[in-house]
Amino acid sequence: MIRVSHNELVVLCAKAFDSLKNEYGESDTIAETVVDLQMAGLGGLSLFVEALESLDSEIKSRPPVYDISGANIVVNLHGASLFCYLPALVDVAVERLAQTPGVSLTVHACRNRWLAFGELLKLAGKGLSVRVRWHRNDSPDDVECVLNAGVRYPDIYFDKALGLDENSMQIELSLTPFEPSNPYAEPAISGYQQQLAAKTAWKQGIDIKRTDWDALKQYASRLLVEDSEASMRGAGE
Repeated sequence: MIRVSHNELVVLCAKAFDSLKNEYGESDTIAETVVDLQMAGLGGLSLFVEALESLDSEIKSRPPVYDISGANIVVNLHGASLFCYLPALVDVAVERLAQTPGVSLTVHACRNRWLAFGELLKLAGKGLSVRVRWHRNDSPDDVECVLNAGVRYPDIYFDKALGLDENSMQIELSLTPFEPSNPYAEPAISGYQQQLAAKTAWKQGIDIKRTDWDALKQYASRLLVEDSEASMRGAGE
């Protein structure tokens, strides 16, 4: 393990994403999302490195397909990475809140769902309550995050009984607070735990795996190679 600062990690994550030349997603926004997840103790950096590997080998994705009906929005991403599209999808959902007290956004055929974390934190900071649910492909448990307006971090529940579709995510936005689907459930990872982890990371630095850091540097180095080649071409002009 190594320890790095918030700014160091944000800058390197942004450079790593920029190196992919992906037409979707803003590198600064994505980097902040990854670091938020890491600082909360939820392994954001390893998830990001895994996402970079899949994006790097991905054939150009098909554009999303939308179906909007009243307070319900359904989107098919055709297997693409959710964190590249989520800010735009959330904007559509928030616009619908001007006409209804609650909106349901269902995203089918998407991946990298944990990396939606940062966008959800922003919504709660803007006075909206959020409940997010998805099926974990690596576990029999479904995930449910409840993040009510004004709260910094969500309570996260693991539940086998939500009956969610694989490779999909359900995002509910409301002007009123949410409860977990099981009102008697205790959080598997509380917002308070995440808050303590983030507080420690701000004070002491962010602990990350050396292999993840080296992987980010390898992606970011592509930009250095491109800049060097561009400089050499320019020198002869």
